[in-house]
Amino acid sequence: MRVLISVDIEGIAGVVHPEQTRAGNAEYERARRQMTAEANAAAVGAFDGGAAAVIVNDSHGDFRNLIHEALDPRVELLLGKRCCPSSSESIR
Repeated sequence: MRVLISVDIEGIAGVVHPEQTRAGNAEYERARRQMTAEANAAAVGAFDGGAAAVIVNDSHGDFRNLIHEALDPRVELLLGKRCCPSSSESIR
């Protein structure tokens, strides 16, 4: 089984104000760390549930928000560009 996890900062726990979604301030840096932690928790859960591969897609803004070195090393990370025309589109 392969799993795609797509994360956007607006859906992250504790993100309640637009300031938290914009790079260049401490609020954004906190939100970015939380986004990475939540994506990582989902990926570890997928691996624990039997996933052979987990792809994490950064879906916020310029697609360069997740902190790569904070993710499980088994994760394949997509950064810097949109992965799919729609978040509901499947991967192959």
